[in-house]
Amino acid sequence: MSSYGDTGFLMLEGNAIGIRAVFLEQIIKNSEGLDRMLKNIIRSILVLCSIVAAWQLPKKSFIKYLPVTLFSSTVVMIEIFYFTVHKLWKVKGGPAAMMCHVLVLIAGPYFFANLWAFHLSKGKFFLYSLINIVADYIYAFPILAFFRKINFFKIKVSQTMFFALLVTNAFINYAFQKLYEKITFQNETAG
Repeated sequence: MSSYGDTGFLMLEGNAIGIRAVFLEQIIKNSEGLDRMLKNIIRSILVLCSIVAAWQLPKKSFIKYLPVTLFSSTVVMIEIFYFTVHKLWKVKGGPAAMMCHVLVLIAGPYFFANLWAFHLSKGKFFLYSLINIVADYIYAFPILAFFRKINFFKIKVSQTMFFALLVTNAFINYAFQKLYEKITFQNETAG
C-alpha cells in the first residue's frame, strides 16, 4: 500500500509538474496574444484619431499645407530608413510589423498633426514653435516611454535626442513652408 501510495504520489507530483509547465506555456501564449491585441488596439486608436483629425481640418488648410506635410513625411521616412539600417529602431515581429508601424505612424498621427500645427499657428513662427515643442515633448517623453514599455517599438536613441530630432524636423518644415509660399507667390504674381 505504501509503494502504491508513493507511486501514486509521485505520479501526482509528475502530473502536477507537467500541468504547471502546460499552464506556464498557456500563459506565455496568452501574453503574446495579448501583446498583439494591445498593439492592434493602439494601431486602431491611432488610425481612428487620424480620421477624426482629418475630418475636422478645413479643406483649405489641407490643400495649403499638403506640400509641406508630404515633404515632412518623406523626411521622416528617410530618418526611419536610416534608423533601421543602423539598427537604432526595432520593432518586434519583423519587416511586416515594421512596415505596419511606419504606415500607421506616418500616414496617421504624424501626417495630420503636421497639418494641424500649421493650421492652428496660421503661419506665425512663435505659435508654430510653441505648438510643436509641446506636441514633440509629449511624443518624445510620455508616449515614447509607453511605446517602449509595451514593446510597440524601441528606439536606441535617448528621449532627449529624439525630442531634439522632432523639434529640428519642425523647424525644417517651417522653413520649407515659408520657401514654398514665397515661390508660389512669385509664380502667381509673375503669371
